Amino acid sequence: MRQKYIKSGLKLLAIISLLSLGIFAQGGNRRNDLSERRWDLTEINGKRVYSSKAFLEIDASESRFSGNAGCNRMFGSVSVNRTNINFGGVGTTKMFCNDNGVMKLEADFTRALERVTRFERTGNNLSLYVRNRLVLKFKGTKTDDTDSALKLEDKKWVLESIKNRSLPRIETVPFINFDKVKRSAGGNTGCNVFGGSYSVTRDAIAITNIVSTMRACIEDERMNIEREFKNALENADRFEIVGRKLNLYRNKTLLLTFRAENK
Repeated sequence: MRQKYIKSGLKLLAIISLLSLGIFAQGGNRRNDLSERRWDLTEINGKRVYSSKAFLEIDASESRFSGNAGCNRMFGSVSVNRTNINFGGVGTTKMFCNDNGVMKLEADFTRALERVTRFERTGNNLSLYVRNRLVLKFKGTKTDDTDSALKLEDKKWVLESIKNRSLPRIETVPFINFDKVKRSAGGNTGCNVFGGSYSVTRDAIAITNIVSTMRACIEDERMNIEREFKNALENADRFEIVGRKLNLYRNKTLLLTFRAENK
């Protein structure tokens, strides 16, 4: 009889232990969720970083990340397993920034990111390691729910730059709207009204069958902008929305950048 009670007690203890492990594992997963924050760079290779644009946004469920390397937009793949993390295919746009030290910081940041093997998160603080060596530290801030939930169809997207070149002063600034029900995309090239179709799969995009009116605008640079704008729309194969910005890419090349405005 005594042996029977001992066996029952051991079984109960084993069940309690397994349940406890499950609870702690769930808690650990919550603590290790990196997708709920924007991670602003605060330290690199032991040196404090001040007033930098560099940040990370990690979408572990989609195995991808995006952000800013300090000067250029960056993006790539990411894999997270418990406290192990690896960044792959790190790509950036190709803009040059004249600000003192920015390009060196960007090079150091992306180089370190490619070698990272694990992470530690404590509250709003994220540390990235190469094995046991701390290389990057970040401060987390909650993303604005309104901005983080933006979809293509939610806003009017007003053109800000073409291949990282700011637009010259023109009378009408190009824009584009997306209609999910009609699967149509259209707006203004800066000179002519245009329309077409679009399709989206995750972050892949195709804008096709673009037609426009045939007005000639000779007062300023609008015709050149129109040509580049339409070519970029037709060549775009990927998009990302970060904050209130929409970026259209061809592979890793940034083609167009828009800002969100109310329709």
